[in-house]
This record gives sequence, structure tokens and C-alpha cells, in this order.
Amino acid sequence: MKWHLPAFAILLLGLLFLFPGCRQKPHYEASISDIRLEKVTIRRYDELLFSLDPYRLREEIQPHAETFEFFLGDALDDPLAMQQLFAYVTDPLLQALYLETKEVWPVLTSLEEDLTRAFRYYRAHFPDEPIPQLYSYVSGIDYKLPIKYAGNHAAIGLDNYLGSDCPHYGKIGIPAYQAMTMEPDFVPLDMMKILAEVHLQAEPYEPETLLDFMIYEGKMLYFLDCMFPRAPDSLKVAYTGDQLRWMQEGRGMVWSYFIDNELLFSTDRQMIGRLVGEAPFTSAFGRGSAPRTASWTGWQIVREYMRRHPEVSLP
Repeated sequence: MKWHLPAFAILLLGLLFLFPGCRQKPHYEASISDIRLEKVTIRRYDELLFSLDPYRLREEIQPHAETFEFFLGDALDDPLAMQQLFAYVTDPLLQALYLETKEVWPVLTSLEEDLTRAFRYYRAHFPDEPIPQLYSYVSGIDYKLPIKYAGNHAAIGLDNYLGSDCPHYGKIGIPAYQAMTMEPDFVPLDMMKILAEVHLQAEPYEPETLLDFMIYEGKMLYFLDCMFPRAPDSLKVAYTGDQLRWMQEGRGMVWSYFIDNELLFSTDRQMIGRLVGEAPFTSAFGRGSAPRTASWTGWQIVREYMRRHPEVSLP
């Protein structure tokens, strides 16, 4: 759904998020007391692969072919695919990553509980949508796509969530501001972000102006509000405590900057990228500022719009 906003409405939207109403329970917190959902389970492809004898891969993986068909497909009947699988399980880096993954993630019970709760909120809003089958694996630090989703299956690359101080991340040049989101706590949020994208992209829509991107990003973050109503804002938006305080205290200044420089209807992709893209800070406001200031602003607009329009459902 694209929002078409007349110019005079933009200033009013700004006032909405600058002066939100007082509330205790978040308006986006749905009741899940009546939502019954079987506990989410994560099938550990990583544990299976690295427990096998690499010289007897085909024989040992055969009994598990159906369980992990999402990964294997027809690989057992393809000599080239089996060679690639052998190279994968005997790769020293991947073996080392698996051992570190097992240290951080010896069991997935807590993660499964967190995801089960998030999916109960998901089911409250989307009662007819299926819950995806989840797997874990070692991706080789595919940090740009830490969770892969296809055909209602999601594969979580646990090696992308070993903690921001993981030595491997620095060795391959991952910036510190990006490594900050490679903590275990971000797995559930990244999983639900994928589902947010699935729903947002169900209708063809290409953001063009800064305001388009602000509302699009705001919808993404509002989706996280609904899935994790009691999680701190800093986690949803991936801010440090200092960045969140800066954004909260400087929101009026940020909005004035957008208005004074007539940026809301600009289609300058380079400028838009600086205001919504991943970065250690927003260059227009200096090194001490929060990043993604336009995304945060769009989030507050969507939040306040939804608070004032309880008849509008999340879908």
C-alpha cells in the first residue's frame, strides 16, 4: 500500500511524532493469550554435516535427506554436488566457524522460545499465514544475507551471530557498526524483518522520494514493534544507547533539516542512502549523531498514525 500525502499533510505528520500521546501499554501490543502455536523447532543442519565422516558423506547423510531437503535437493545423485559438499565440510575456516558456533549456540532452546513468542504475535496479526520451517547452518559469514528465506523455509547462518567481538569479523573487514548487529539477540529480529519484507513486497511498489523510503522503513520497524512489543527500541533499530538518546533529543532538529532543505520529495538516491542506509552516523549531523535518521523518523510517523487509527490493521 502506497501512501499519497499532500504537501500540507507533511508538517502535520511531523507534529504527530514530535508530540506523541502518553501511553502505558504500547498500542501495537496485540493480545496473544488465545493464540495456540506449536513450539518452533530449528533443525540443525550445521550439527549434522560436521558430525559426519567426510569420506562417507553420501552414505551417512542419506537417512537425513528428507529432513534437510531444503539444503540437499538432488545433491545425493549429483557427483559434482557431493564434491562441493565434501569441500564444504573439510574447509578449515568453516570447521573453525562451526566450533565457535557450537560454543555460542550449544543448544537453541532459548532462541526457539523467543521465535515461538514472536510467531504467536505474527499469528495474531496474520492468522492464515503459515509459520516457516527453520534450519541452522554455517554460512561462511554471509553477513549481508544472514538468514536465507525461500518457499516458507528459512536457514539461519548462526556464524553471523557470534558476537560483535568475534575475531573472524574483524579479519574479513566487517565494520564495527555492522558487527554490532551480529549479536545473538538479533536473530529473532532479523527473522521477522524477512517476513516484513515478504508482506511489504507482496504488492509491486518502488520507493522514489525520501518520504517514500521513510514510510517504507517505518513500516518495517513498526512490524518489529508488533512482533516484539516489549523489546527496547534500541534493539529494533540497532542503535546504541547514546545513539537512541541523540535521536530522541534531536528529532526536532532532524525534522527541521528535512523541511528546511526540501528533502522529503527529493529523489536523490545518494542523499537518500545517507539518511536511511547503514552507517556509523548520519554525515549531515556529525560523528556523534545516530545513523538512519530518516528511517527512525519514518518509524515515529507510522507509529503515531497507527496509534490514531486503531481501525487500521497491520496487514
